Amino acid sequence: MARPHRTAAAGPVSAVSVGQAALEAASEGFAGRVAGVFRDGFYVSGPSETLFAVLGPRSWPGPLHLVVEDLAEPPALHDRVSVSGDVLRAGRLQVRLDGGAPWAPHLPERLCAGLPAWRDLAVCAAPELAAVWEPVTHDLRRWDPTAASRRLQGRGDGLTPSGDDVLAGILLVAAIDPSRRRALAELAGNARTTRLSRAFLRWAAAGQSVQPAHTLLDAAASGDQSGMRRAAASLAGAGATSGRALAAGVALAATELARASTRRMGPRPNDVRRRSGDRPDAHS
Repeated sequence: MARPHRTAAAGPVSAVSVGQAALEAASEGFAGRVAGVFRDGFYVSGPSETLFAVLGPRSWPGPLHLVVEDLAEPPALHDRVSVSGDVLRAGRLQVRLDGGAPWAPHLPERLCAGLPAWRDLAVCAAPELAAVWEPVTHDLRRWDPTAASRRLQGRGDGLTPSGDDVLAGILLVAAIDPSRRRALAELAGNARTTRLSRAFLRWAAAGQSVQPAHTLLDAAASGDQSGMRRAAASLAGAGATSGRALAAGVALAATELARASTRRMGPRPNDVRRRSGDRPDAHS
C-alpha cells in the first residue's frame, strides 16, 4: 500500500542535530538535488562537492548529518532541495533548521587504553580487506598513513567502501595531534574513492566522525574498557560492514599509538643498571 502523504497543514518538522557539513551547506540560498534515498534518510548533493545526509530521529549525530524529528515523507531521487528562511525543502518535506543542536565534538588529548583494550577491535572487518590488512598494519607501525591510504582507499563496494571506513578511523585517531591535520586533509581530499567517502574522510581528518566513534575514543581516553566495548558494539550496528570497519581503523591506529607510548616509557639503559645494582659510569 502507498504511504499517505503528509498534508501541507502539518508544516515543517524540526531539526534535532545538525553536523558541521550540513550546517555549512544548508544556508540561505542553497540549491541542490536528492542524490540518493535509503531506508532511514537521503543524501543531498550541491555545488563544489557539497554533500550531506538528512536522517530520521533514530540516527546518530555526525558531521554530514542533519537529523530530523520525523521523516515520514522523504523526497524522491533527484528532487530539488533548497533553503530559504531557515527552512530546508526537499520534495514535499520541509525541515526547520533553527533550533537543531550543532554536532561539534572534540577529540581527547590522548588515549589511555593500552594494547589489550584494542586487540579484539583491530581485526579485519571485511573479506575484501584481507589481502591488505597485514601490510596496512605494518604501514601504521611505521606511522605511514599515506601508504595505508593507498592500500585502503576505494577498496570494496558501495557508497562508502569498507577500505574507506577503515581509513576514516585511522584519520580520526591521527587527528588527535592537531599538527597533523593539514597533511591529513590533503590525504583525504586526494583519496580516489566515491564522493560520499571522500566527504567522510575529510571530516575524519578534521577530527569529526559519528557519535559512537567519539564515544569510543572518550572511553579510551579514560581507560574505560567496558565503555569502549559498548561503544564498539553500537558502532558495529552501522551498515553491513561500515561501523565495524570504522571501529577497526580506530583500533589499528590507537594500537600503534599505544605501542609507541610503551616504547617511549620503557626503561632507559641507566635505569636497568641501577635496578640491577650496577653503578653507572660517571660520564654516562
